[in-house]
Amino acid sequence: MTYKPNYDRTDWRNRTDRELIEAARDSGHELCVALGERLEDYADLPDQLADLRAERDELDRRCDMLRAELNELHEALKGAGAAGDE
Repeated sequence: MTYKPNYDRTDWRNRTDRELIEAARDSGHELCVALGERLEDYADLPDQLADLRAERDELDRRCDMLRAELNELHEALKGAGAAGDE
């Protein structure tokens, strides 16, 4: 989207983040360009957070699996120790 000097604040509020970023970048106003660049840096955060959450969930599953395996091994060792005491 190109910068539209006739737009008022209400018009700009109704634009998507991507449209605001593009308009700011093309505005020719240094402050708008800088703000558009900053907004663009943050625009991908929701996707990055979703990826991190998915990775966290996978790591939680692996930890649960390893804890279960550790518990099984611990119980097997306890059982082997008790059998050796006889």
